Amino acid sequence: MRRAAPILALLLLLVGSACTTSEPPEEAGHTTLAVFLDRNVTAEQKSAVEQRIRSMPSVEEVALETRDQAYEHRKESLKDHPDLLADLKPEFMPESFHATVTDASIAEAVELVMAGVDGVGDVALTTAKIDPLPSRIGVIVRLEATATDAQRSAVEKAVRALPHAESVAFEDRAAAYERLRKHCRGKGELAAQLDPQMTRASFRFQMPLDRDGRGLSEFVKLDGVDVVRLVPVAML
Repeated sequence: MRRAAPILALLLLLVGSACTTSEPPEEAGHTTLAVFLDRNVTAEQKSAVEQRIRSMPSVEEVALETRDQAYEHRKESLKDHPDLLADLKPEFMPESFHATVTDASIAEAVELVMAGVDGVGDVALTTAKIDPLPSRIGVIVRLEATATDAQRSAVEKAVRALPHAESVAFEDRAAAYERLRKHCRGKGELAAQLDPQMTRASFRFQMPLDRDGRGLSEFVKLDGVDVVRLVPVAML
């Protein structure tokens, strides 16, 4: 499940979605949060996860997606990709909570805190679907805590080889914690819930939104890479 959720999040953005808003691109800082539940989650844990999400600052429109609903939605979004659809089974789909984070500056902190809640299998962030789509997207390539210098160098080489990648920057985990802690000030208990061990080093950059997603899905397979997030540029 740990690798499935990031790949699924990438696929959902790259193949498009019927969920759109009329919000203009220049104002599109909203982020979609998906909290995937463990396969063996208990009713008590599910309730606690929902309460925790609803208590988060700047989180709105919380909704549960059942396995059957998830399967039907993914089947529709992948109808033009029969190779991917062939491997899709209802029993493989996790239940999940979906919500909108209206403050891009704390979306990453919300993601990291929710990932540590009992009953949560994984958490994913993507840019909210809008119509028309923004011209640019932010990309976060987050490294594993155990990534070696050689792996980090290989990931950086791959990032810089991407066509049209701009403003490429590396952020170590200490800098990530300080940035998020600063943004979480005045946001209820979020700053206290954030722990330095939750953060990871990452490469962060922006690029024109390419619905073919050339090269981005391959980053999930690189040694030393934890997850890849496609987010509003405002999150960078």
